[in-house]
Amino acid sequence: MREISQTQPKDSATSTSRSVRGIAGGILAPLAFAALWLAPLPLEPRAHHLVAIFAAVLIAWVSEVVPVAVTALMVAPLLVVCGVTDAASAFRHYADPLLFLFVGGFMLAASMQRHGLDRRFAWAVITLPFVRGVWWRTRLAIVAAATLMSIWISNTATCAIFVPILLGLPAMARSDAKIDPATAPLLALAYVCSTGGLGTLVGTPPNGITVRHLANAGVEFGFVEWLAIGVPSAIVLSIAATLITTRGPPNASEEQTAVPPPLGPWSRGELVTVLCFATAILGWTLPAIVEAIGLPFARDLNARLPPGAVAVLACLPLFLVPDPARREGAEAVPPVLPWSTAVRIDWGVILLFGGGIALGAQLEDTGLASALAEGIVKATGATDVWTLSAIACLTTIVLSEVASNTAAANILVPLVIALAREFAVSPIPPALAVGIGASVGFMLPIATAPNALVYATGRVPQGSMMRVGLLLDLACFVLVMLLIRVICPLMDWV
Repeated sequence: MREISQTQPKDSATSTSRSVRGIAGGILAPLAFAALWLAPLPLEPRAHHLVAIFAAVLIAWVSEVVPVAVTALMVAPLLVVCGVTDAASAFRHYADPLLFLFVGGFMLAASMQRHGLDRRFAWAVITLPFVRGVWWRTRLAIVAAATLMSIWISNTATCAIFVPILLGLPAMARSDAKIDPATAPLLALAYVCSTGGLGTLVGTPPNGITVRHLANAGVEFGFVEWLAIGVPSAIVLSIAATLITTRGPPNASEEQTAVPPPLGPWSRGELVTVLCFATAILGWTLPAIVEAIGLPFARDLNARLPPGAVAVLACLPLFLVPDPARREGAEAVPPVLPWSTAVRIDWGVILLFGGGIALGAQLEDTGLASALAEGIVKATGATDVWTLSAIACLTTIVLSEVASNTAAANILVPLVIALAREFAVSPIPPALAVGIGASVGFMLPIATAPNALVYATGRVPQGSMMRVGLLLDLACFVLVMLLIRVICPLMDWV
C-alpha cells in the first residue's frame, strides 16, 4: 500500500530499479499513445482517443516516469485537448466531495503527529502491565497498535513511528545467529501497517476510490458499509501477516524491557485533536445509526452529513483554538494546527484520486469500459461474479507489487464494474476485490512505503522479504476471496 508523497528510503537496488522503470516508461508511454491513436480501432472517435490516453497513463503510473500525482494531474488536460470531453466535465472530479474526506483525515493525522498523540498511543499500548516485560507479548502489542493506528493515519507514518521503538528493544540486539532477530518483527510491522489501512475509508486511498466508482455506477456505499468489509479484512489479513512472519514458538520467559520517553501530561493540542477526531467519527457513523434505528429524519441527516463535509468541519477547532505551549518568543500564539503545517498534507494523493475518477468517468461515458470488458470476457472466459472477483483480485495484487496502490485501484475498479454490468451481476464483489487487493503487495521493497522503510534498516534481506511476501500474497488472495464470498451475501451485496 504505497502512499505517493512520502519520501521512501533509498538504496542502490531500489534506485536502480526505479531508474530503469522510469526510462522504460518515458519511451513506452508516448509510443503507446501514438500507436493506439493511429491504429484503426473499431471504436467511436472519443473512445478511440481515450484508449490512447488510458494506455499512456497506465504505463506512466506503473513505471513512475514522473511522480504518479503528476500523471494524474495531466489526465484532465489530456481529456480536453484530445477531444474526449469538455473542460468542465474533465476538471470537476478534482473537487469530488469524497476527496475532502481525505483532506480532513490528513489534517487530523497531521495534528496527531504535531502534538505527539500518535507516539503517546504507541507507547501506551506496548507498556501495558500485562504486556511489558515479555517479548512475545510486546511484539503482539506492537502489531496490534500499528494495525489500529494505520486504520486512521498514513501507513508510512505509522511504520516510521514503530520502527525505532521496535529496534530499541533489547530483544532486537544483533547476535551471532544466522537469522537477524529483527527480520521477522520488522516484516510483520511493515505488513500490518498496510493491511490495517483497510479498516476505514480514510485508512488508504483505494478504499475511497472503490466507493467513489461504485457511487458513479449508482451503488450507494458509505462509511459504515465499508466498515462491514474493511474491519474484518484488516483484522484477518493482519493476523495472517503476524502468523506468517512468526519464526518459532514464542519464548514466554524471555524478559523484555520497553521504557517510554517522558511524555508528560496531556497538552491542550492533544486534547483538542482527540475531541476533533471523536467528532469526525461521530459524524461519519451517526447517519447509519439513525437509519438503523428507523428515525424519520434519517434520509435528510444522511444528505446533510456526507463524509467529506464532516471531515473538514471536524478540523475547524484545530485552526481556532490557540496553543500557548507552541508559542515561540514574542510571536503570536499559534493555533493547535497552523495552516503552515496543515498545508503540507499529502496533496499528491488528492490529485491522484481526482485524476483517477476523471479517467474512470470517461471510460464509462465513452463506452470504452464496456468495450474493454467485452474483450476481457472473451480472453478469460469468466462468466460469473465470483470468477470475475477472483481474476480482479489476483490482477490487482500483481499490479500493486510494481505500481502505486492508488493507481492500481484507479485503473482496475472502473473496468471490473463495467465487466459486472456485462455479466448483469452486482459490481460490489469485484470492486471490493480490487479495493482490498490493492493493499496486498508484500514482496518487494518498492511495493509499499512500509516495505521500503524496514528494508532501509539493513536488517531485512530482500530475499527474505520476497519469500515471506510471496507466501503472504497468496494467503491474502485466498483470505480476501473468502471474506468477500462470506460478507457480500450476508450484507445483500450480491
